[in-house]
Amino acid sequence: MPICPKNMLNGPCGGYRGDDCEVSGKCVWVKVYQYVKNFSKVYEVFTKVNLSPYFKLRDYLPPPKRPTSKLMKLLNEGKVLIYEVFSQPTTTDLNNMITYLEKLSNYVDVYAVTDSPMGLLTYEPLTLALHIRRSIEGPEVMINVAARNKHINELIKYIITSLSSDIRNYLIITGDWPKNMETPIFELDSTQLVYLCRLLSDLGVNHLGRKVSLGSRPAHFGVVANQYSQYMELEVLRCLRKLRAGAEFIITQPTYNPINFKDFVMYMRRYEPEVKIVLSYALIDSISRLETLNKLGINLRYKEKEFITQLLRSRDVITANEILFKSVLNEVSGYFNGVYISTYGSYRLGMEFLDRVKEYMR
Repeated sequence: MPICPKNMLNGPCGGYRGDDCEVSGKCVWVKVYQYVKNFSKVYEVFTKVNLSPYFKLRDYLPPPKRPTSKLMKLLNEGKVLIYEVFSQPTTTDLNNMITYLEKLSNYVDVYAVTDSPMGLLTYEPLTLALHIRRSIEGPEVMINVAARNKHINELIKYIITSLSSDIRNYLIITGDWPKNMETPIFELDSTQLVYLCRLLSDLGVNHLGRKVSLGSRPAHFGVVANQYSQYMELEVLRCLRKLRAGAEFIITQPTYNPINFKDFVMYMRRYEPEVKIVLSYALIDSISRLETLNKLGINLRYKEKEFITQLLRSRDVITANEILFKSVLNEVSGYFNGVYISTYGSYRLGMEFLDRVKEYMR
């Protein structure tokens, strides 16, 4: 069998689209799924947590934890609002960003600091998160940690530093294949990285079982799901494996089709009835954004696409997204524990949008 270009040991990464790999050719893990499905071994193969040979501590079973952060407490209440801090140093002024984020703090519970989404150059997440926390009172911070281009010892240092800096919320991702760059490094996938994070947070030890900190540092770790997958069973088992590695909540891809979202949640909760799931919504601010989402496999139903296209052509971006977002929330009421909002770094749009929809998210 061909080797996955990202060296994934635990099923496909989030970049597969149908049968296709985000890098080239067909996804090797979809091929494995199609093969083992014929032998009724899908659950066995796709829920086992696989670790690289250099993991000497291989038998830890991360236990459930009581909520120790505002994020987890609000997830349990079903009313958290997470706002994405999307920064590109070449286009984002840090002081202006902080000014806008401070204005948004009346609406937001948690700021999620991205780590090079789509392979773009962004501010270093931990540094930015600490700056936000120092500058703005009220909301917590959550940092994205991508495995891309980081060796295991670098990841250990980064996680220990962030835990010691009292960062208590993390979104763990493998990382997108960057565009127009040299071939990236993927030493760990997101499942292995979640497991490593739980060793560091729960026990204060590394993958070798060696003590690397003063002990337990309570923290909570989430992962991402693609509810648009053509292989829903594969996607659900992929998430279930991450939960077994120690993840505690799931954030979906941007949700415009309520049917996909509800199908994913119902399927997921057959296995994990209490799993915390966050619905994400990304503002569609242009026709080109619609095209980009479509290339990423994130599809709107025909009537929603036609409706928002007409409003975008009239330049009424906020009204278009307000109506679409409210429609989605009405259809999926009772299926989610929180909402994640992205405006791709347009904090002015974020403020206008949140002011319009704030009553719908509580």
